[in-house]
Amino acid sequence: MLKIRYYFVLLLFYGCVEHNFFFHISPNGTYEVHYSAHGDKIDLLDHDFPIPADNKWTIHSTLNEIEVESYDYSANRIFKRNEKFPTSFFNSDSIYLGSLLKHPISIHHSNWFFWETFSFIGRFEGRFIEKKYPLIAQLIEKDSQPEKWIHEALSFLLFETLNQTKMEWNIRPIIESELVKWIEDELHAVNDSILFEELDYYKNLGLDIIMQPSSPNLYSEMDSIFKLLEDELRITLDLDGDDFDFQLILPGILESTNANNIAGDTLSWSFDLTNFMNEDYVMSAKSTINHPDRKKNGLIIFMISCIFIIVKQLRKK
Repeated sequence: MLKIRYYFVLLLFYGCVEHNFFFHISPNGTYEVHYSAHGDKIDLLDHDFPIPADNKWTIHSTLNEIEVESYDYSANRIFKRNEKFPTSFFNSDSIYLGSLLKHPISIHHSNWFFWETFSFIGRFEGRFIEKKYPLIAQLIEKDSQPEKWIHEALSFLLFETLNQTKMEWNIRPIIESELVKWIEDELHAVNDSILFEELDYYKNLGLDIIMQPSSPNLYSEMDSIFKLLEDELRITLDLDGDDFDFQLILPGILESTNANNIAGDTLSWSFDLTNFMNEDYVMSAKSTINHPDRKKNGLIIFMISCIFIIVKQLRKK
């Protein structure tokens, strides 16, 4: 199981990454995506925001070059009309899906003959930090270390593991009472720096309180739940300092958008963890291509059809 201690080492010593996406949607509905990233090598390769790496992308990278302060990585791919964009670029089973940052993006082209519509909806799913660990929200927003924030994070992981474990109704209150007593009497008495150094020890003490009164059949489930929550917290902390820039070109006439900036035919959004730490960050845009010649010809065909039907009815009479 991953050591929680690594969360804080990563947070303190690793650099940030600049993630850039450029979406170019063609009039036929296909779209090209260019991704580029610049930053610390370890942060580029960790799992907070996995980079596109499968063989469907054309990739250029400096990750294998000599050691430098920062590296560059780019990936390019053309998607079919209305093809689904990956919700995550993570391609392994070492981390549960629930822990990962998910970024569903929908690009849809509709052809109604007389007009065509193009829509772009991108969403970075919220991490709900303030609800889960309020002191970590302060850590991210104010860039200072509030006292007992590590205590709060560990307490949340333990309580949530207990809450999500399916066990007999009469056992849960007993374990919860023991866990509350241990946190109030022992864990909160531990100095921040000591807890930082001996986090694995106190984590295991808390897990023992949860597991010992439980059936051994639940141990595997508890381990899985705790790992999911642990990875989720690590990924959330690793995202702090990363920047995201999205650029989009849509065909036709722009009808609506919530873009941060519009320069010519290019829409752009710039954001970071603070924008999706407590709720989803949504990007949207819609455009239309009208076909006046098709409308004109359609009207002519409609009128001729009406005249033909009227004449045919008159002849019958």
